[in-house]
This record gives sequence, C-alpha cells and structure tokens, in this order.
Amino acid sequence: MKTKEYREQLAEVFLQVLEEKQLDWKKEWQGSGGQMPMNVKTGNPYRGINRLYLTVVAVQRGYTDFRWATFKQIQEQGWRLQDAKGQGIKVEYWFPFDTEDKKVLTWQAFHRLQKEGAVLGERYQLRAKYATVFNGSLIEGIPELPEPEGNEIQPDELIHRLSKNMEVDIIHDGGDRAFYRPMEDKIHLPLPQYFDSPYAYDSTALHELAHATGAVHRLNRNIKNVFGTEDYAYEELIAEISSCFMSANLQLEQSKEHIENHKAYVQSWIEGIREKPESLVKAVQQAEKVASYMEYKAELITKEEYIKNVGSTMEVSEAKVMMQENSQERKMPEQDYVEIYQLKQEDELIPYRFMSRGHL
Repeated sequence: MKTKEYREQLAEVFLQVLEEKQLDWKKEWQGSGGQMPMNVKTGNPYRGINRLYLTVVAVQRGYTDFRWATFKQIQEQGWRLQDAKGQGIKVEYWFPFDTEDKKVLTWQAFHRLQKEGAVLGERYQLRAKYATVFNGSLIEGIPELPEPEGNEIQPDELIHRLSKNMEVDIIHDGGDRAFYRPMEDKIHLPLPQYFDSPYAYDSTALHELAHATGAVHRLNRNIKNVFGTEDYAYEELIAEISSCFMSANLQLEQSKEHIENHKAYVQSWIEGIREKPESLVKAVQQAEKVASYMEYKAELITKEEYIKNVGSTMEVSEAKVMMQENSQERKMPEQDYVEIYQLKQEDELIPYRFMSRGHL
C-alpha cells in the first residue's frame, strides 16, 4: 500500500477516537526509578498539585531522579546538597487542625475521630503547612537508584538519520522521562534497553522528534507552552499522530496494539481541549505536514515531493492567508493559491511557523 493511502487510513482512525470508548495508554519503558515523585525518607508518593508541580519542575530542569527530600531529612541521613542554590521547591501539606485544642492532627487520628462523628467544619479545619524539598539529583551520598532489567534494543536507522539531518541530538540520560527541551534543542530519552520493545523506543523517539520540528528554524510552531494548557495538549496531539504516521516507515511492522496505544495517548490529551472535533481535525492536518517534513529529512522523499505534499495538505484558506501576508493582492482562481504557495516555498523549506511524552 502506498504511504499516502496508508496515512489517509490512519488519519481516519484518529478522527474516530472521539466516538470510541476510552483506552488506557501504556508507558512503554522502565526508567532507573519510579515515575511518580516520592519523599526519599517516608517512601510516600507526592499527590495532587505537589505531584504535578514536582514532575513539571523535574522535566524543565532535567532531573533524572524521582526522589525528593527536605534539608533536614538530608542532614539526618548524613547526605549533602551540591550545586543546589535556588533549586529548592516548596510543597504544601494539608492537615486537620483542632481549633479547640489548638493542635494539628494526623490524618490517621482524624479518621478515628470521624468514626465517632467528627466532621470538617467549625472545630476541625484544614490547615496548610509548607516545606522546601530538593531533588535526589542534587544530593551527594544518596543511594543509587536500582537499574531495571534491560532489553536488547537497537534504534531504527530512521531515528539516526532524522537526528543527524534535523541536527537534533538524542541524549540517553538513563532517567524515566522522554522529552524535547526547546531551549537547548535536544531530546532526552531513557536508555534504549529500558524500553519494552524496539517499536516502543522508535515511536517515542519519533514523538519527540515531531516536537522538535516545531522549532523556529524548522516548521516554527507554537511549542513553548505551559503544561496543562490547551496549547500544550494540542501540540501533544500533533506529536503523537506524527509519530504514528512516521512509525509506518520503520523496519518493524506496525501492529494493531501499537495503533491502539497511539490512539489511547491521543484520547488522553484531546479531553483537555474544549473544541475537540475541530482541534483533532487540525492536529491531523498538522501531523501530515510534520510527517512530510520528517520524511524529507529522513531522505525518504525528495525536496520536490516534500513541497508537493505540503501543498496537498494545506487548506485553500491557509494559502490565501499566505498570499495576503506576501502582499499579493491580485484576484485569481482558488485552485491557483496552492500552486503559487508551492512555488514560493522552493527556496526555503519552512512552510509553517517543553514537550514531553508521558505526562498522564
């Protein structure tokens, strides 16, 4: 089957996810530790806003350790902080407070009182307490994280070619996260052997390479978005659909299970967007453009084929905007807009103007 026909079928699959039951996305790698941030002394995972905040900070700063500790806890263990100035992060803890006895209660104690009829209200109220924690990557003397069992995985040649021709370094930090950092224009992945399968590694690398296409000197998309916003979710849709499109070019066969996991990831992010159908359609269109760019950079198609593909996936309305921006005022038949757009792109293959996989 030709690439274009197959991609059209995949596009239809993604456009139908709104009508299907919710799937569970499976993270297909095991890093050198758990993904959920946890306190190193208690072993308890952080929850709610603390979990979200610590996860985002770790990605932004490139921390590969999921453990956190207060300065007091670090001292108690005989460890030391290194290069940690300004690196502390405030977390908040909520406890029941007895306003009559003027004391903080443990949650266990309050649950016992609840069995006797106590409720949060006038006497028992919630009070917040704050603490500053530091990431395990900054702590000298902290025990090494256990290494997960490894698999024999060799990245596909397609990944090497894209990394080289797009000039995007792929750094295997050995941590538990996969992300593209726009500020340094580099991709960070767990070690290949930590992935469940060769397809898991390759499709994740393609997802992050798709994010990298959005850099100003490539396709110039809006990729510097805040985690949790609709713009962030929209970019995740583009990257995952692009990854699925490009995965068809891998030496490995793309199975039904692979497609289902791509769909599950798309479903999880589309839920965060108000205009779901419209955004999904636009994301599929953008993914087609991204995939064409990546195929060109991977030397799978020629420059001429890439230009043609970009024109064929661009709406006429978009072409009109491009012409107006270039001060072309004369009237012309609508079918001519795309052709002129293609010609204007022959000299510069940049047709369009902190992203992480796995924030679920």
